[in-house]
Amino acid sequence: MLKRVTVYLSVVVISIYLFFTYDDSIMTCILLLELVYPVLSFLYLLRMRRLLDFNIGYVPNMGEKDKKIRAEIILKNRSKISNIRYLIRIHINKQFFQRSIRKKSAGILEPGKSEKAWFVFISKYSGNLEFVLDSIEIYDLLGIFYSKILINQKKNIGIMPSFNLMPLEITRRTREFVADAEEFSGEKSGDDPSEIYQVREYRPQDHIHAIHWKLSAKEDKLMVKEQGFPMGCVVLIWLHFPQKAIGGKGISELLEQTASLSMTLLEERCIHMIAWFDEKNLRVVKWRVNSEQAVYEWVWGLLTAEPFKNQELESVYYDEAFKGVYFSSTVVVDVTGNFTVNGEKQEIPRL
Repeated sequence: MLKRVTVYLSVVVISIYLFFTYDDSIMTCILLLELVYPVLSFLYLLRMRRLLDFNIGYVPNMGEKDKKIRAEIILKNRSKISNIRYLIRIHINKQFFQRSIRKKSAGILEPGKSEKAWFVFISKYSGNLEFVLDSIEIYDLLGIFYSKILINQKKNIGIMPSFNLMPLEITRRTREFVADAEEFSGEKSGDDPSEIYQVREYRPQDHIHAIHWKLSAKEDKLMVKEQGFPMGCVVLIWLHFPQKAIGGKGISELLEQTASLSMTLLEERCIHMIAWFDEKNLRVVKWRVNSEQAVYEWVWGLLTAEPFKNQELESVYYDEAFKGVYFSSTVVVDVTGNFTVNGEKQEIPRL
């Protein structure tokens, strides 16, 4: 704007010089128009502000890392006679990043028309984004002066991490660990009397208490019921993200490494638990992960989580939440994406 105003003032100065140099009625009219123009511009811009409708349109709730995200701003010119020349300014805040991405889009809106201004951007990190409609600048007919409308409308976008299978070793300790659960394996028998794995013919080594007497009488041969193998959460993945250590890259690393570990455990048919400390609500958030859908659910829940400040409080709530609960392995994932398995740092988790 400063450049345009400077040009305008230069023209006015030249017109004043010509006005005193030449006795011409045309120069007088030109000078009067130039001097009155700021007032006319002010009245025009005041009117156009009232005739411009704007709003954040479609902005996706979820996006993917390194994939294009499209967001729209909807504008409508309610004037029946005049165009509206505009400039939209937006910025995108990344979770735990100090710097924002700033973008702008200019255009001319015809009388009585609506228009969508699209903004396309890519996030290199997973986590939470905040799409903010900062302001809209409306320009006068000659584009010299403008009026700025401050808006500050916001919309959050969750950026999902990449899900990649990763190398890990699952030992017999985890494979054979028995945990209390409401679900039972359809591929392995066990010793839980509350659930039947399958019914089969009697073998000499079977215990007499395992005979299914009613079915045996019906089939006219001895039948045995095998008990179910409980599929409880045998591995705990604890997410540790204190505020003093967190950063935009850190939360992205934590999300990606944990999501990849969770997906890999599912591929290995290992039901597990994801948990973290929610200091704001003074609780431990727990997610039982037994399906791919559950992975997306806990990731989405973590996107809105806040880092904790009090590490001692985290320890107290951790101990209280898992008192009397046992796991074959406990994996701690920190903000650098590193794994600590049962107190030992490991590049490749051995559970």
